[in-house]
Amino acid sequence: MFNSVSDARKTISALKVTLKREDGCSDFEVFSIIDALSQVFDVVAAVNKQQQKLSADEITVIGEQALSLIDNLVYKLMTQNLESHKHEVEHVALIMANWVIKHKGELINIQSVVDALAYMANAVEDKVSLLQLSTFMSQVAHACSNALQHDLDNTDPSRPWRILNMNRGIVATRSHDIDIMRREFAELITAIPMDAPDFFKQGMSEMERLNYPQPVRDVMQEFYDQTQLPSVH
Repeated sequence: MFNSVSDARKTISALKVTLKREDGCSDFEVFSIIDALSQVFDVVAAVNKQQQKLSADEITVIGEQALSLIDNLVYKLMTQNLESHKHEVEHVALIMANWVIKHKGELINIQSVVDALAYMANAVEDKVSLLQLSTFMSQVAHACSNALQHDLDNTDPSRPWRILNMNRGIVATRSHDIDIMRREFAELITAIPMDAPDFFKQGMSEMERLNYPQPVRDVMQEFYDQTQLPSVH
């Protein structure tokens, strides 16, 4: 589902050329960010070749550096009307997140990762891809730092931790896989307990509108019943 880190480096290098030759970009800060990302990829390549043995904390730091740079690059592209490159840069965030996860690090910043996953979720339709995506989204959630995982504040509906978990639930539902749905729904309740009731309430309305199969409806109904507060008469 994801390319290698070497492919990510090629993507960033090609972007630098495209921005200069085709888009006429001359923003020094944009190219400084790209160069800094390339340096991070050099470190990652060394780790992959086992030239260096890093701890989980060091992996976390490298991942945070890369993902913060990606966030900054996306922001700069958007402010300069170069948003056509947004998704390819965010896909690099997925590759970096996958690398951090495989090396037992933590994800501290997931903004670009969540945006890329949301884009991918809208692009895939077949059940196999949805199941693969669901599995990876779960891995991302489990790799998030404690600070992210214990973010119970529901005042900002656009916060990445909420979006990640809401989309996990949506992808699981679209997969029609009953076991995956049960797993993701149970984790959704734990991860964003204050948002879960609305998720299942909206899910029930989608069951009818999109004519979901009865087994899928039954699971949605089960979790809806668990999370709805009793009416006060």
